[in-house]
Amino acid sequence: MPELLLEIGCEELPAPWLAGLAEQLRVKVTEAATRERLLPQDVRVLWTPRRLAVSAALVARQEDREEQVWGPALKVARKDDAWTPAALGFAKKSGLAVEALQQGPKDGSPESYLYAVKKTPGRETREVLPAVIAQSLRALAFPKRMSWDAWLDDGKGLFPFGRPIRWLLALFDGAVVPFTIYSAVAGKQGAPLVQSGNATSGHRFLPRGRTGKPIPAASLRDLQNGLRDHAVLLDPEERTRRIEEGLRALSAGGALHDDGGLAAEWRDLVEYPTVVGGTIPAEFHGLPVEVLETVLVHHQKYVPIGGRGTVERFAAIVNTDDANAAEIVRGMERVVVARLSDASFFFAEDRKRTLESRVADLAGVTFHQKLGTYRDKADRMVGLVNAMAAQGLLSEADRATAAQAALLAKADLTTLMVREFPELQGTMGGLYLRAAGADEAVAEAVRWHYHPVSVEEKAAPQGRVSGRAAAVFAAVALADKLDTLAGYFGLGEAPTGSRDPYGLRRAGQGAVRLLLDFWPKGARPSLEKLLPAALAGYGPVLARPAGEVQGELGAFLLDRLDYVLATRFPREEVEAVLSTPGVDALQDPFDALVRLRALHAVRAEAALDFARLATAFKRAKNILQDQPAAGAVKPALFEAEAERALHAAVSGLATADGGYEARLRALAALSAPVDRFFTDVMVMAEDPQVRANRLGLLQGALSLFYRIADISRLGGSA
Repeated sequence: MPELLLEIGCEELPAPWLAGLAEQLRVKVTEAATRERLLPQDVRVLWTPRRLAVSAALVARQEDREEQVWGPALKVARKDDAWTPAALGFAKKSGLAVEALQQGPKDGSPESYLYAVKKTPGRETREVLPAVIAQSLRALAFPKRMSWDAWLDDGKGLFPFGRPIRWLLALFDGAVVPFTIYSAVAGKQGAPLVQSGNATSGHRFLPRGRTGKPIPAASLRDLQNGLRDHAVLLDPEERTRRIEEGLRALSAGGALHDDGGLAAEWRDLVEYPTVVGGTIPAEFHGLPVEVLETVLVHHQKYVPIGGRGTVERFAAIVNTDDANAAEIVRGMERVVVARLSDASFFFAEDRKRTLESRVADLAGVTFHQKLGTYRDKADRMVGLVNAMAAQGLLSEADRATAAQAALLAKADLTTLMVREFPELQGTMGGLYLRAAGADEAVAEAVRWHYHPVSVEEKAAPQGRVSGRAAAVFAAVALADKLDTLAGYFGLGEAPTGSRDPYGLRRAGQGAVRLLLDFWPKGARPSLEKLLPAALAGYGPVLARPAGEVQGELGAFLLDRLDYVLATRFPREEVEAVLSTPGVDALQDPFDALVRLRALHAVRAEAALDFARLATAFKRAKNILQDQPAAGAVKPALFEAEAERALHAAVSGLATADGGYEARLRALAALSAPVDRFFTDVMVMAEDPQVRANRLGLLQGALSLFYRIADISRLGGSA
């Protein structure tokens, strides 16, 4: 099949956009070509910061098409042996004599309708492609669009885009597909701005002496080879391999530190990646690794290299060859030394005061204009820790330690280091405490209390805090997040749509994850009981009624629990567990996780039984929905053997003990008696006593599962 090749050349697109835009382009080209009956196959996308390219195999010509155009029903179209105006109008619209119209049933209806057969001859693919290109370009969704005074002649006019388009390579079977982007003048079509062709542009500065010349191409292979010859690696996988090879060569004898995914980001920052390396002067080796990594990774986009607990060198990416690498690295080192000199000064100055002495300074740092200072927040966090202890969630020793950590948690906001490097808040507090010889549990809780910030189960600080420190960390981090949520919800600042300026969704997910993944064994927190304590900490500051705020915040946290669990388990299983009648997941979120794990494991073992049970119990739930509460089941009223069998099964399982998995395995055995019951028994019997008895039997069967999950939500149709 002939190949469509489209390359959109732009000003540099931001690296975080590129992979998503490439996938969008693949989908949109596929959809547009499918709508035009071009049968796209082997659709492939490649990209660099300055271009998005897509290739696809298409048919050379659309197939001819016949379709039925339906008109009025025959009983409306013909009356008294004469054609009615409805029939004559439809014939005229179809361009046919009324006698040439055909008759037949429509959509399976026994009634006859008039219809015309519309024949549409296929067009050459080359004629159709300009519309495909226009639809695909229009459909790309950018995080931010910009107006660059461009216009498309597609009936929609003005054409904003993520960045200005500078060239357009558009080929089908090696020949140019004519396509023009016009300038926009006073909101109207102006002169041609960009016209499609068969040539692309290479690297801005490489190869030396051969830049600025058009590079012709006739296929995707030609395009890749031509660009590679001009220092552009179009395939992101090829750029990744080159980066990995450079890092391996540079890090020989030293370990690569965690770069937070920076090496992957490098791939989309440059068109021709070359890895170069610089040295960290020995005078800075004594700085905490966290400080060095922040300066290098977050501020300079460099990968730290060194032994365990040290950073001695760094790797950087440049969009050129290594001809001037030494000079480039010297410039990088000068910038790094300047940043590290500042950090070294801040580190020394900050340590002249204890973190405890800085708590009073928090009275001058505003948390929120209407919610007070960070000193106020520290006191509220201490109050929440004490409330947890009062609810039996912390021992007295852990309470005292957690209260101390809560009071100190925000103190590093007053340090020079955190003012210069905000990414280190919390981290520096923990480092300063450890350097001063503080209790390790206090230092760890302060260091990690902003976490977890990600929904991933293995995200930090998973595996980094343990033992007594884990309990203290979980209490302080939960107090911080619940206090923030209570305050902002109390002001009416709940997230709406895409608006979440205070990061409340992240705080809610963090609170949920603390209970699911970090709270130590033993008594588990109830969010229902902790929310009133969080709201009470604000006293009269919150103008909204506490009950109203608590209800809204509870619904929000339940939604966040749903979101976190849905990243780990199938959506229908999450719904089954969280919608269990009479069970409030906020009372014990961890129990919801345990039930979900059990349901997922047992359902996988007995998929067929659960599918049948889901269908049967959905039917039972529908029957019981509008019925009054059923009384006790009376075996004397049974009329069918199926009733007795189901009652025996339910009675035998009512006292089933063991964990959730064991109970679910036993309950899966209800599949056969429930199926037989619905096959042999008329639930809604005429005799009211028999009917009530059968409804009670169904209710009893459902209630066995309701202790764990509402399995009627697991699929199937009633």
